[in-house]
Amino acid sequence: MARQQPSRSISQADLLRLLHEARGWLDSAAGQMLLDAERNAQRLALPQCFGQHLVQYGLAPEMLDPDEKVMRHHWHLDMECRAGTLAVEEARWPFAPQSLDAVVLHHGLDFSLSPQTLLREASQAVRAGGHLLIFGFNPLSAWGMPHYFGQSWLGQAGFVRPGRLIDWLELLGFAVEKRLDGCYRPPLNSPAWLQRLTFIESLGQQRLLPGGGFYCLLARRQMFGALPQRQRGMSFPTLTLPPLAAGTRRTHKRDRQ
Repeated sequence: MARQQPSRSISQADLLRLLHEARGWLDSAAGQMLLDAERNAQRLALPQCFGQHLVQYGLAPEMLDPDEKVMRHHWHLDMECRAGTLAVEEARWPFAPQSLDAVVLHHGLDFSLSPQTLLREASQAVRAGGHLLIFGFNPLSAWGMPHYFGQSWLGQAGFVRPGRLIDWLELLGFAVEKRLDGCYRPPLNSPAWLQRLTFIESLGQQRLLPGGGFYCLLARRQMFGALPQRQRGMSFPTLTLPPLAAGTRRTHKRDRQ
């Protein structure tokens, strides 16, 4: 019989404070290591996506270089008002169903009131044949230790095990086409020690080991039967951005056995 998993609640205000702390951490040596590795993974995965409309949401919604023209139309969504972004609720995106060609969730599920609700909202906006590109922290790695022991903001972020996420995607009609892992070194604050442990990163990449600090899943929405007919005129309704509403979530330590 499975052991009861502990849980805790978090308000939207607390979630925003947690997000600010994590975004500040991105300027550290470990944060830059994470972003560099994830940008490399994104460059490998995005060429398999095609279309004209792409949306990014999550920890660093500007992670995609604006000079890198992947698709003609490109939006940054965020849960708060920031320069160059559209503020949205995670459960209410201002896009018509099946109107986007690709959605990038950069640790969006790790910083959400309800990961399943956010994933459902993002998936509904993706057209048949379109893609979801999802970055998440891997609890089955050295990065999972601070999470389970409650250290820094990693102890509050909601880590979703990749196997469980794959199950959720299959229920939503998506098939995972590619998985990439990175950041095999622990999230140390010392640049010198990160440099000394570079060999661990090389070993993990060469052997395609699954124990990286983050995983990147590229999933495609399945097309059942004929291709959907393209709508004439505008692909999107008028953007109506609802105000942020307070809410709570149940953040589970999902991966304790």
